[in-house]
Amino acid sequence: MGLDERVEDLLGRTRAPRRRYPRQEQEWELVEMMLGLRLPTDFKRLSDRCQELRVGNLEVHVPRLEEVSFPVGSPARLNLRTRLEQEVSAATDGRALLEGESRSAEAMRTTLEELGQVVLEDADSGGRSVFSMAPGRFELVPWGIHPSGAVGYWHAVGDPDEWPVVVSHCGAVWREERSLVDYLLRALDGGTPLPWLVEDTF
Repeated sequence: MGLDERVEDLLGRTRAPRRRYPRQEQEWELVEMMLGLRLPTDFKRLSDRCQELRVGNLEVHVPRLEEVSFPVGSPARLNLRTRLEQEVSAATDGRALLEGESRSAEAMRTTLEELGQVVLEDADSGGRSVFSMAPGRFELVPWGIHPSGAVGYWHAVGDPDEWPVVVSHCGAVWREERSLVDYLLRALDGGTPLPWLVEDTF
């Protein structure tokens, strides 16, 4: 089954509300420019066809540009943010320099790199998985969230169309060498190690 058929299968099984008009290529260019990275083709194809997507209680972050009416001239906002932005913001807000205090660029870079790491336990092997979240080298890009606290990410290294899916929950991480569309279809079939991600009936 081709990508378009798999996307339609997923949308039909989840009864996702469809978009009336396909997303324009220029809109994707703006989305990717605002995020600072290219996104996987299957995710973009999925987002082109639906307004929002829930697989049980698992919410997939379908990007959309939100219209801003006030103040006039405000730039478009994007509802998809990287974890990196939150971490860097927290680091800079929580440790402002005192008056007259200065730090070298190298010291600040090192601090951000130390803060910008996520260490999770591999659910299968029990080993430690260290993901960089340092500026310009972040490896986890979130694509969805579950009320239980589980977060779905791509391991964003290399070609976006080959990014595997990882799901973190309670300090553990499950990794699947498959695309997001294929992962969600497998989850619907009860084939993932986290069946509670889609425990609802449709």
